[in-house]
Amino acid sequence: MSKREQILVLGGGHQGLAMAAHLSLAGVKVKLWNRTFDNIHDILNTQIIECSGIVKGKAWIEQVSCKIEDVICDTVMVTVPAFAHKDVARMLAGHVSDNTKIILNPGRTFGALEFMRELKAVGCKAEPKIAETQTIVYTCRRDDRNKVNIYALKDEVEIASLKDEDLVDIIESIPKCIRGRFVARKSVINTSIGNVGMVLHCAPVLMNVGWIESRAAEFKYYYDGISKSIAQFLEKIDMERISVAAALGYDIDSVKEWLYVTYHVDGVSLYDCIRNNTSYRSIDAPKTINHRYLEEDIPYGLVPLENAAKLIGIEVPNVTLIIDLASALREKDYRALGRHINKEELEEICK
Repeated sequence: MSKREQILVLGGGHQGLAMAAHLSLAGVKVKLWNRTFDNIHDILNTQIIECSGIVKGKAWIEQVSCKIEDVICDTVMVTVPAFAHKDVARMLAGHVSDNTKIILNPGRTFGALEFMRELKAVGCKAEPKIAETQTIVYTCRRDDRNKVNIYALKDEVEIASLKDEDLVDIIESIPKCIRGRFVARKSVINTSIGNVGMVLHCAPVLMNVGWIESRAAEFKYYYDGISKSIAQFLEKIDMERISVAAALGYDIDSVKEWLYVTYHVDGVSLYDCIRNNTSYRSIDAPKTINHRYLEEDIPYGLVPLENAAKLIGIEVPNVTLIIDLASALREKDYRALGRHINKEELEEICK
């Protein structure tokens, strides 16, 4: 096994288990870290993740730990939610070198920038190579503490690094079994404002609160929760996202175009594309509104998007509406809690 084919997966949630299991079954030497013991207790005992769906088998995990010093290696795939990025950066600060490759899967909006900022804030002297992806490769759900179901592997997942010259080394560090699923982009503007999760996740949850909080209701998130009217509203948010990227000099795909290239689905409208995506058919709606579709995608998606829009004088009224509604409903100030970027940082990553 070459050194390049040794990977540390940070995070034992849906995406972390899917990535760890898939890479292991493809022959990669995988290490797994999770912050809490309870979430990886069964994997610690057996070193096995049971994988079902389009990837099947019992995946052997080389090392499992809650201590980063036990599992650190040169390539780190971060799969934790965006609200944990700061904590992970602080934890890694004393364990990375200039040769370390850190890939945020995904970065959400401006994740790589925040990650490097946090490393420097806690006195990290090294300058690891940091990249972020637009989304994660896997459509998946964790079924149990040591079981995961992979519904699909996405194609043309965009990846960009903070320093353009680092991207070749970063992509070379990605295991061959998924490397071809990534497509290199010029700037983290592509991956950050290209973040489609903030379009697909936030508004549908807010528009289905009654059903989500009803004990009697169970429904499929994409198939039942995104009606024609909701999909039409999502397209308005999407156009605002695209307008911000265009004003910064970047051409990004609409969510509809993203579904074309990622899932190979077709349709006249966004609603049609969602309905034609068979990978979405089994995905249940959240059981509570205290869910990452709001708690991650509002403060680490829509808030920094709105922030960037204000810096360049672009109006995004529908984005603002959703942030305001979520803040009122959840009785918290998502703008104060969320991720921000200043004008100098924005100019730097637009070069």
